[in-house]
Amino acid sequence: MLRQTNKAAFTLPFGAAPRQMEMEVVFGTPSKNCDGAGVCMLMHRLPKIPDIRCPHAPAIIHCSPGRELIFRFRETDLDGVEVQTYFKQDFFLVEEAFRLPPSLVRKWNIPVRFIQPGRYPLIKFYREWRLYFSY
Repeated sequence: MLRQTNKAAFTLPFGAAPRQMEMEVVFGTPSKNCDGAGVCMLMHRLPKIPDIRCPHAPAIIHCSPGRELIFRFRETDLDGVEVQTYFKQDFFLVEEAFRLPPSLVRKWNIPVRFIQPGRYPLIKFYREWRLYFSY
């Protein structure tokens, strides 16, 4: 049986492209050669080679209608070390500003090029973590 609700849902206008993209998130601090907390860099998906030394994971990045980017990390894409290091609290610490890829900024018309240092909400859902960056 279907349930009905009176709540409005966000929908895209007919013909609009969804504002999401899968990218590789390299964890760490840019000036510390990927050590430390935060995001060292965002890039298009890396090839599947086992010898990449920096901690990284794929994420589905959404651009919400407000001024927010949402990074969705699937549980199956993370190993125990990444979870223990970066996903153990209800916030994600960014020690140093990190750059958004210019292609992403242009494609979604994002008014900033960097995400600033700070503590950003991190919420665990059933099979994924969601990280919310306001800009």
